[in-house]
Amino acid sequence: MFIGRYSKMVAVLAGWIVLSPILASAQKAIIIDDDLRANADVLKVKMGTQALGKIWKFKFGEFGIVSSKMGAAKTTTTGAFLSPVEKSRTKQKFSFVLKGAGPETVSVKAAQNLESEALNEIAISPRVSMSVVDISGTSDNLVAEIAFDGESAKPWTLLVQVASSLAVLKENTLSSLLTDGTREIVITPVTSDELGAKSRGTPARGYELSEAGQALGAVQYWGGGVLGFNKNVVYMRRDLDTKTKLLLAAAMTTILQVKVNAQTSLD
Repeated sequence: MFIGRYSKMVAVLAGWIVLSPILASAQKAIIIDDDLRANADVLKVKMGTQALGKIWKFKFGEFGIVSSKMGAAKTTTTGAFLSPVEKSRTKQKFSFVLKGAGPETVSVKAAQNLESEALNEIAISPRVSMSVVDISGTSDNLVAEIAFDGESAKPWTLLVQVASSLAVLKENTLSSLLTDGTREIVITPVTSDELGAKSRGTPARGYELSEAGQALGAVQYWGGGVLGFNKNVVYMRRDLDTKTKLLLAAAMTTILQVKVNAQTSLD
């Protein structure tokens, strides 16, 4: 009896020893501008559910999805005759309406375009074959139109261009911004790694949004480590007007949708 209990205790302790580095790595947060951190509301993102033909029902603070539509992903593949390389292009459209604390709502129409190259299955022997995917990584382009309902003003355009590799765990964000043609809000990738420090493991990831050198908000879409899924957080500057907050919330929700979808597609 004693030996049995002892063995179970040892197994539990061993499990904690193995898991503790993983669990610790999951407790990460993106590093954002000091002024933003001191003057922002920190909003935990609730994902809700994703029904068929809908996007995730995100909610954070006073902001929440009112309605949404999710189109089917359309994939095309091409390749030269006798070439082992196959090019894949996937396009998916979605739209949603987001509401804040006031009566105003914004409508978002978005399209995500993924392009990648993969090697076709190669025969090693009559009974053994293999295939290698994403030999050149994935090009991920997100374009969205954000319009305030009931207004005739020019819609805002959201553009996020990402080159990723290793199952989207390593990313290089290219030109990314939010603009109405007059104002320009720059979108910059941020992680939990200290500036100049060598990255260890998988850091928390997100984006910081700034205008004219001032950080307005940030969104964390991955909590780091292997348990980073559903560790989403929004930082929203308190002194912003309600309209700007709603605009930023719409852009962040759009980013969350594509990032969460990328994570769940790996399951």
